[in-house]
Amino acid sequence: MLNPEIKIKETVTTVEVPGSKSLTQRALISAALADGKSLIRHALMAEDTEYLIGGLKKLGASIEPVAEGFVVTGTGGAIAHTGHEIFLGNNGTALRFLT
Repeated sequence: MLNPEIKIKETVTTVEVPGSKSLTQRALISAALADGKSLIRHALMAEDTEYLIGGLKKLGASIEPVAEGFVVTGTGGAIAHTGHEIFLGNNGTALRFLT
């Protein structure tokens, strides 16, 4: 009976997967709540993403586009109560997180 030996070697590689609207929104929300600056790469831009960015800015986060994606300066969990209306369109993910 043959028992071929399979040698396993370590490999170092980088995989870039297409952006996901859902993951982009969760990354933006997490970064907005964090302390300091976060770089979000390969974000998927969609109408819902734009609505969420607008809402997070009204709550005190700074979100700036850069070549690689976005730099988000978080609020450290201190959400601003500005009294501004936040329009999210039909963005269910943002609605769940921001209400």
